[in-house]
Amino acid sequence: MKKQVLICLMLGLALMLSACQSSQDALTTPNPSGQPSGAPSSGLTTTPTPTLESTVMPTSTAMPTSTPAAPSDAPLAISPTPAATQTPGFVPPFHFEYPDAVRGIYVTGWSAGGERMSKLLSLVDNTDLNAMVIDIKDDDGYITFKPEGKLAEFGQPYIKDPKALLKTLEEHKIYPIARIVVFKDTVMAKKRSDLSFIDGSSIWRNSNGDSFINPFLKETWDHNVEVAKLAVELGFKEIQFDYVRFPEGFESRDNVLKYAMGDYKDKKPTKFVQEEKDYAEASKKYQEDLASLELKLADASNAYNSEKSEANKKVMDDAQKNVSDLKKGAPRAPDFSDKARMTQLRVDAVSDFVAYAKDQLKPYGVDVSVDIFGYSATLPEAPGIGQNFNRIASSVDVISSMIYPSHWSNGYFGISKPDKEPYNLVAEYMKAEKAKFAQLQSPPQSRPWIQDFTASWLGAGNYIKYGKAEVDAQIKALHDAGVQEYLIWNANNNYSEGVTYIP
Repeated sequence: MKKQVLICLMLGLALMLSACQSSQDALTTPNPSGQPSGAPSSGLTTTPTPTLESTVMPTSTAMPTSTPAAPSDAPLAISPTPAATQTPGFVPPFHFEYPDAVRGIYVTGWSAGGERMSKLLSLVDNTDLNAMVIDIKDDDGYITFKPEGKLAEFGQPYIKDPKALLKTLEEHKIYPIARIVVFKDTVMAKKRSDLSFIDGSSIWRNSNGDSFINPFLKETWDHNVEVAKLAVELGFKEIQFDYVRFPEGFESRDNVLKYAMGDYKDKKPTKFVQEEKDYAEASKKYQEDLASLELKLADASNAYNSEKSEANKKVMDDAQKNVSDLKKGAPRAPDFSDKARMTQLRVDAVSDFVAYAKDQLKPYGVDVSVDIFGYSATLPEAPGIGQNFNRIASSVDVISSMIYPSHWSNGYFGISKPDKEPYNLVAEYMKAEKAKFAQLQSPPQSRPWIQDFTASWLGAGNYIKYGKAEVDAQIKALHDAGVQEYLIWNANNNYSEGVTYIP
């Protein structure tokens, strides 16, 4: 009997040990999908790929002049975007190949979700065009489809079925670029005046009635990055940020408007740090050189006083001239005034946003591009609006300068009426851009925006009607400068027929 009891106890113990080992094996067995749920990648963790559900509605073929009422359709369901410190383990829902060279057109959310899209698809299918830049966050600040979650309040159903849109682009082999208007954002400014600029007791608006959100505040950065992630999760292969700047003329109102500075309140501008270093080094060298030359002058003066010969006088005069010439070139202390500080902080805020957005999107493996004023490439920087061409270009994969001939003042590049000379204007701009690129170790892809619209607002004698010939001229100028990629802008998406897209 005792022996039987002993045997039963031993069997029970063996079964318990076996169960524990099975439990441990279950904890250590790899995920059968091949992607461990908690496996780090470059120090980052993974999250599930988001799911998409969508619906469709017909829209107008033209850009709205006022905001339409949002219908009560079910919103697009998108799972939460991964945190900045996570890698999504992201598998794109659609497959797109980068074309031989991007040749694209601008498409509004209304056109992308409406009847005009069939005409635009036909244009691309039957020409050498191969890409579309589609509004995902538009000039008002609306997301052009209806997402779920915290961004739902910003959505409008211009594109009722974004998943179907991306599927269509995939079928037509059209490279998809998501345009996101960043700091020009009337919608957010109205909802959150603390993220905008206050003029007296109301939100500041420019002459067109548009409001901006504040580039100094990281919350405005994150809002746009979250929209960018939604676009990537839909399947867009590239994120293009537009209006990455302060409002035009902001430098003349920065002391009048009320706004927060965020982390930039007590920050020393990046340029100041470098200028302090350069000034200290230059001053040290200057003092050393001056001491050496003054010693030589003293020796030459003593020699001349001892023997007043022509030869000694020449040596003394030469030594005096060397001292005088050096003093004329003495290092000048940089301008560290409050005005200069605020100017450079604007440059820092804009440049820092671009670098931040690029870093946040890196785990998705998409390209990042930025639209920038063409004249920014012709200046050391455009500090009024915070754009420094080289600092922005060094943080992106593609730089798209807006080089529309209509947007240059008369006489720029020595061209009397730039809008009337599209080839010459583009050719001259490319010289300036190439000079900027030469200063960068790894310059980005150049993909300028060119003009397919008539700038009648310039007034009689200052513009010409744009069509095939004028678009051809711009493309030819880019080609002659060695640039094969470009984007064509027409706000209403009415593009000239018969254009020679590859010269």
